[in-house]
Amino acid sequence: MTRVYCDADPNNIRRNPGPGEIDVLLYGTRSQAPSGAAIGNQIRDEIMRLGTPISQRAFDFLTVSIAVTAADTFVRRDDTADGWYREIDLLITIAEPNDWEPIRANLERALHFLSGDIWRINFQDNGPGVPRPHSRQGSKTISLQGKDCVCLFSGGLDSSTAVLDIAARGRNPVLVSHSYRRDRAVQNSVGHYFPSNFSHFSSNLNPTFGYPAETSMRTRSFNFLAYGVAVASALAGRIGDQCVDLLVPENGLISLNPPLTFRRLGSLSTRTTHPHFISSIQNILSALGIPARIDNPYKFLTKGEILSRCTANQRTQTVNLPQLASKTVSCGKWKRSGRQCGRCVPCLIRRASFHAAGLTDSTPQYRYPNLRNVYQNEKERDDLLAIMLAIKKAQRGVDGSWLLMSGPLPEERTERAQYVDVVQRGLREVENYLRSQGFVL
Repeated sequence: MTRVYCDADPNNIRRNPGPGEIDVLLYGTRSQAPSGAAIGNQIRDEIMRLGTPISQRAFDFLTVSIAVTAADTFVRRDDTADGWYREIDLLITIAEPNDWEPIRANLERALHFLSGDIWRINFQDNGPGVPRPHSRQGSKTISLQGKDCVCLFSGGLDSSTAVLDIAARGRNPVLVSHSYRRDRAVQNSVGHYFPSNFSHFSSNLNPTFGYPAETSMRTRSFNFLAYGVAVASALAGRIGDQCVDLLVPENGLISLNPPLTFRRLGSLSTRTTHPHFISSIQNILSALGIPARIDNPYKFLTKGEILSRCTANQRTQTVNLPQLASKTVSCGKWKRSGRQCGRCVPCLIRRASFHAAGLTDSTPQYRYPNLRNVYQNEKERDDLLAIMLAIKKAQRGVDGSWLLMSGPLPEERTERAQYVDVVQRGLREVENYLRSQGFVL
């Protein structure tokens, strides 16, 4: 077990923690941290730029998410006995710890579901208060005037088309992003196609440790949601503390992410927008009284259906959708080279969606454009073979038991049937695309 202590006061951070211990300075830089471990030096200023105070509970939620990200980053899986499973004892200083004690076990279970690790979380008082917002409206502030919802925006295909769909319905969102390396450039490039009156909240937690960090980052989505919760809290204060929609756009197949093969069971399949995780976080928000309502508007749509619907929407005729879509990023490996690979599961689903929507895929050249060559290369074809096996399985019919391998589903029969159906349709899209590339399935 690794003990991680997170505090916003550098005076409480030890220079030399004991064996199996890491002290992390929250909302600071490495130079300010006696231990050399720090995270979140930019996010406070971005919160101030909202120009409207957020609630202390929403800020504590953000603090908890940053501490979780620190532990997820600084505790390496390679240092564990099996190279994956970790036990993390996390102590976090927050302003209102008593509010969190009744939901502590729920949070631990949600994080276990998300990352596959055992989390033991304790809260300590005297944590950071809400930073005072910038008082003057202007270039430093993020305009909330006229905004009515919050939308997570990664620069991916689903979130980018979601912005167009939201605008077409007459809504005016605040976009919320992680600005990791290379991400901001993609988001800015795609953002040129959006209405000019959109507001954008973006920050990079910039964890610094001085040693190689863990790269799996399975809890990133928790922090992403916390960004959205912070913005939703500010927006709720402006519109009379009404519950604010926090939109998390992700196609149903990727959201459920059923294990394509047996060895992809459990935490080896990501669960960032799985309905069980989303429901778990929503229950925590409700228990804390934070007025944010999480919704995935695409949970019952395939990626191809999302593109087709956006294409058919007459309000998007002024937007060159194929051009916008080509600038988005779906590949999880693209940061290594600045190019999307074209052969991983997200890339295969992406390529199939263009085919399903009847759009030309003008994505800058994939590293592996020819899937026949991928199929013939034993070192490159793992994902392709996995999704082909899943297609074979789906041809015999998708059932709920398979989807339950990736996590619990709602008990309501109609809703569960919708999840089963979207996986069936999503895999059929990939099947049709692979057939168009000469594969016999």
